[in-house]
Formats: sequence, structure tokens, C-alpha cells
Amino acid sequence: MASDRHKDAIVMDATAQSIKGVLNNLRVQLTVLDAEIKADIKGKADYDKTIKRLETRKAELQARIETNTTWAATFDAEMGPSMDSFGDMTNQIGQIYNKAKVGHAAGIKLLEKEFGYHPAFKRPEDTFFGIPYRPI
Repeated sequence: MASDRHKDAIVMDATAQSIKGVLNNLRVQLTVLDAEIKADIKGKADYDKTIKRLETRKAELQARIETNTTWAATFDAEMGPSMDSFGDMTNQIGQIYNKAKVGHAAGIKLLEKEFGYHPAFKRPEDTFFGIPYRPI
């Protein structure tokens, strides 16, 4: 009987040692999991902060888009007709300027014919003086 008790004690001691090893292993794994959980909580908080910042930025950009859309619609309504006629006005100014160039050239020729004007230089006996100018 003593020998059976001794065997039982040895088996029980071996079982206790195994359980102790399993518990120590589980304690280490629990510590690792706790550290991972803390890191995950911090990571989630960082993501939440980033998402909030991006949502704020998105709202700002949407408001800006609405403002710019309203401005563009107002610009098209109020300035559109003027912008459409701008090309015509530019062409008319070009035509007026071309006529002015022709008239100026004719005036220079008249000065040369009637007064002996020379556009490149002034002679001492010339009574007429002016600055030669040729429009582009």
C-alpha cells in the first residue's frame, strides 16, 4: 500500500508540475495578449482620430465645392453674355486699330509730300518737327 501511495504521489507531483508549466505558459500568453490588446486599442484610437480629421476635411471641401459651384453659376449668368461678346469687341478694336495704322501712314506720306518731312532724321532747315511713330 505504501508503494501505491508513493506511486500516486509521484504521479500527482508530475501532474502538478505539468499543470504548473501549462499555467506559466498561459500566463505568458495572457501577458502577450494584454500587450497586443493595448496596442490595438491605441491603434484604433489613432484610426478614429484620423477618420475624424478626414471627415472634417471632407466637410470643408464639400462646403467649398458648393460655394464654388454657386459662384460659377452666378458668374455664368452675369458675366457669360459679356464674355460671349468679348471676342466680337476684340475683333472690332482690331479693325479700328488697322484703320488707324492706315490713316497714320497716309498722314506721314502727306507730311513727306507737303512739308518735306523725313521720318528718319530732321534737317536744320525743317520747320516741321515731330516724333516718328509707326504702329505695329
